Amino acid sequence: MENLLLCTGRKADVPYYISNMCVNVYCIEELCYMLAQNPFMITKEFTDESFVSWLEKDCALPDLASELRTLFHRGCQLGEYISRIVSYAGYNTEEEMALIDEALVHNANLSEYERQMSQGDFLLKNGHIEGALKEYELILNDIPAGDTALKSALFKKMGYAYALLFMFDVSARYYRRSYELDGNAGAGLKYLASLRMYYPEDKYLGFLSEHPELKESSLILEGLTDRALSEFESSEENLRLNALSVYKDEGNEDSYYEEIDKCIASLKEAYLEMVAG
Repeated sequence: MENLLLCTGRKADVPYYISNMCVNVYCIEELCYMLAQNPFMITKEFTDESFVSWLEKDCALPDLASELRTLFHRGCQLGEYISRIVSYAGYNTEEEMALIDEALVHNANLSEYERQMSQGDFLLKNGHIEGALKEYELILNDIPAGDTALKSALFKKMGYAYALLFMFDVSARYYRRSYELDGNAGAGLKYLASLRMYYPEDKYLGFLSEHPELKESSLILEGLTDRALSEFESSEENLRLNALSVYKDEGNEDSYYEEIDKCIASLKEAYLEMVAG
């Protein structure tokens, strides 16, 4: 049997509820998994006596609980405290442990909004697009009315997330809101890019004629588009598509369907990686 993991302690009959992650965990391995998935959501909640008692009594980990109490009374940093939990369980990979340490260091001097934003960014970077959007929505609901800078930054991130989901109409709406708040050229360019992907060509050109203030941005976008098309022409994907066309024209059905199967397998793999996140 491969990839067998021995559990540390026991599974609790009563779970510990991690309030800011809104999730129940039943054992230290589940806890360490949640820490790795949500490193920017780690707070001093885990130094609470109720949490340590849960580890001690419900998970049958008295030695770890004793160490944590000693660390807490000694006045250790949160990073050292969490590192002890993670290393004791031996569940996480070295890469996950490094991410947790990095997040804790980064998190130390952040405001609540900045911490939530960092959590959303972490999720987005690691392919958890819907999770990132949920974090951004939570922030959006709580931002003070006058904080236009934070709102603009948040709208740009949400526009990017929806673009990754190929929801270009929604993406355009968020980029437009960012652009309208502060006139940021980058947001304006991405707004146009989303519209260009969503609109038919005649509608896009009609939109540009009605918004001459975006003419300069549209010229920049066309330059970037031409460059991207040029790079695509020499890419492996384009070579594969050209091969499909040749096989079809020559009536070489075996090679044609073999290449199609390869394309489908590649797309399936990419999709599964995305949803697994």
